[in-house]
Amino acid sequence: MALLNFFKSEISFKNKLIITFFMVTFLPAILMQYFTYYNSTHTMTTKINELVNYNLIQTNKNLNTALSGYADILYQVFSDEDIISSVHNILHGNESESLLYASRLRTLLASYTYSKEGIRSLSFFNNNGSIVSFDRATGSSIDTLWNHIKEDSRLNLLQNLKNNQQGSIVTVTEKVNGETENGQFVFHIARRLTGLSNGTPEDMGYIIVSLDESVLSDAVNFTTNDTQTRKINSSNFLMDEKLNLISFSDKEKIGLNLSDIIDDKKPLKNELPTHANVLKKASIINYFPNEKTGWTIVNVTNESDLFSEMYDMQKINILAGAASISLTTFLIIYFSGFLTKSVRKIVNAMRLSQRGNFTVQIANNSSDEFSVIVSNYNKMMITINELMEETRQAVQKQKESEIRSLEAQINPHFLYNTLDSINWMAIEKDEHEISRMLKGLAHILRYSISQSNKLVSLSEEIEWLEHYLFLQQNRFNNSFQYEIIMESGVKRARIYKLLLQPFVENVILHAFSGKKSGGLIKIHFYSGYENSLCVKLEDNGCGMDEAIVRNILDGQYDRVLAAGSGIGVRNVIDRLALYYGDKAKFYMKSTVGKGTEVDLILPSINENDVLKGESR
Repeated sequence: MALLNFFKSEISFKNKLIITFFMVTFLPAILMQYFTYYNSTHTMTTKINELVNYNLIQTNKNLNTALSGYADILYQVFSDEDIISSVHNILHGNESESLLYASRLRTLLASYTYSKEGIRSLSFFNNNGSIVSFDRATGSSIDTLWNHIKEDSRLNLLQNLKNNQQGSIVTVTEKVNGETENGQFVFHIARRLTGLSNGTPEDMGYIIVSLDESVLSDAVNFTTNDTQTRKINSSNFLMDEKLNLISFSDKEKIGLNLSDIIDDKKPLKNELPTHANVLKKASIINYFPNEKTGWTIVNVTNESDLFSEMYDMQKINILAGAASISLTTFLIIYFSGFLTKSVRKIVNAMRLSQRGNFTVQIANNSSDEFSVIVSNYNKMMITINELMEETRQAVQKQKESEIRSLEAQINPHFLYNTLDSINWMAIEKDEHEISRMLKGLAHILRYSISQSNKLVSLSEEIEWLEHYLFLQQNRFNNSFQYEIIMESGVKRARIYKLLLQPFVENVILHAFSGKKSGGLIKIHFYSGYENSLCVKLEDNGCGMDEAIVRNILDGQYDRVLAAGSGIGVRNVIDRLALYYGDKAKFYMKSTVGKGTEVDLILPSINENDVLKGESR
């Protein structure tokens, strides 16, 4: 609808052509560009997600492998007969023996501590909470990390070990207070130590391997040999079931909740480049659960870096598109002006002819469709000039003819005066019926001759009809009677003079033909829909055949005239179309031997409307 209104608007043809060219040229290109961008972004995102998911699977395997390596060392520790023997003697020996075997146990623990990178400390806790430990960072069995870990944390660890009857447990990272920044976060892999005492199983205590947080960080941020995966600029970190960070590039953020990291607007310290976008919506974050620990590996991918090449390509496409649009715009405007040049010439010529200059001729230099228009326009101007000259001559001749006609015309007053003289002669001889007929005839002549197409009041028309019917009654020896009914609602209505006379005359001459008496004409004036004037004419004459009525309603007057009637009806229908257009309605129905009914519905015209029109 909007497009239809655009083509119907008053915008010039050239501008419509330019806008149409723009719509046809650029709209598909824009839609295609949008579709290409959406499709490429969607495809790349899907591909990246697949690669990231593959990376997370490899990271999860690497994490499990790393933890399994340290779990194997833990297994070696609690399977070492020397360690079990030393622990047994510590628990059951006297004080001097306990001190001796405690020293021996520290030596054994120290050897395992240096067996693999990442082990910070190896410790033994008995059921009473006594500890034998070696700290690799300090190289001491006295100044160990347990001196810098909160007591609550140690007690919670021991309680979890008591509740865990079999297998090892892995704890989340915790901070070692008072340490340097390097290695200040550790986590533990611990297991219950059992042995035999007098042939029965004995619960000796717990072996705890304490590992640097870097073990987790290196495990989840390893470098893969897969070329496609290495292209993804991303990093990983770990969080527990409560979404608290276990391993992160900024060590100060370890222990915080993920929501705190996302909402925190401060820059992260010592972070990987992609981590800078953890705080931004321009990052893609993926998650992968580790089934052994219950932790979640979080992958953060920088969307800007990821799509940088595509963004660069889009910029190139936009610049190329802008250059193409500029060139296309210039060509569209140029060729639109060239194509509409002939139209402008025709329009300018028409404007000159509208001002009265009918001698305008347009130079015809083309051979396209506009050439046909120009040629026909030039011919039309020549024809108009010829017709105007013929019209001028015809008007001159008509004026001369009218003057001669006026000179020979009999003055209507001569007829009125003559009828008046005859009327007085009839009165002198007491011929009052003749006098009445003469007065009616004089009224009919005066009413008919002056302004036959004038609008008159309905009362005037009815008065004229009564004079006319009176004369016709006398002519046909009162072979018919008439009834005229006018409802109060149409008293102010207006009607064109002599509009109904042909119908009345048709009834008298044809419907009552050969009828000596008993004829009846009913004319009913009443108000219809939207105050329209309705006229119903009924007679009890001979009626008409259905085919004749259908021919009249269909406008087949030649067939009606061949049947010997219809001239008056045709005149009325033509006048209705002339006066009222399609606003007037005409209906007719007739039955042979019973009579005819004619209905006219005329648009409302009252005295006030006429006065307004005259005042304007």
